[in-house]
Amino acid sequence: MKVWGIVLLILVFSLCLGEEKEKTITGEKEPEESMIKEISTPKQDQTITESFTPIEKARDLLGETVIIKGTVTVPPGVFRDDIMYIQDSTGGIKVYSKLLSELGIKLGDIVRIEGVIDRYYDNIEIKFLKNEKISIIGNETPFPLFLSIKEAKNREGSFVKIEGTVTKIYKNNFYIEDGEDIIKVYIDKDTGISINVKTGDKVEISGVISKYKGEIEILPRYKTDIIEKEK
Repeated sequence: MKVWGIVLLILVFSLCLGEEKEKTITGEKEPEESMIKEISTPKQDQTITESFTPIEKARDLLGETVIIKGTVTVPPGVFRDDIMYIQDSTGGIKVYSKLLSELGIKLGDIVRIEGVIDRYYDNIEIKFLKNEKISIIGNETPFPLFLSIKEAKNREGSFVKIEGTVTKIYKNNFYIEDGEDIIKVYIDKDTGISINVKTGDKVEISGVISKYKGEIEILPRYKTDIIEKEK
């Protein structure tokens, strides 16, 4: 009987040991640290689009600081080293700064300008005093607005193209009319343009609209801005 009791105990012990081994092999394990991964979500785009004041609206904000963007239609040095003209889809404006000649600005450059809207004699302009107030952000070919003389006279600072017949010629300017209105074509001495037109010539003039002593005038930039039309 004692022998059978011992055998029975051995059998029970073996069964328990086998069950414990099975649990060790088939039981679920805690995840290892190397298997745990953090899921990160991409950060939202932080890019901020800058807002610009349309030039047509900026022209009415005398004394205020604005940020505008426009294409250079007259680069520094064409008329004077410290002025240029820019234009956007709404209008054009004269730009004044003694720093302009240092910035390497070219015809067609797209510029961002932060400055104060001012009136110099009869003309509206934007002026700035520090280099960081202007930056070149692109380049494109500037095209003039093709307008009648009457329409052009209402677009001070804009780069326009007009047609007409020469009616009067003076030393550094001449007049053209299109049957509806008349305008002075003023030749700035710094452009090097010579007046080769004659009374009665039909011409096409490109330039910026300005005002001097109350009179509206168009200022050609280059010799190619004055084209004689076929009669």
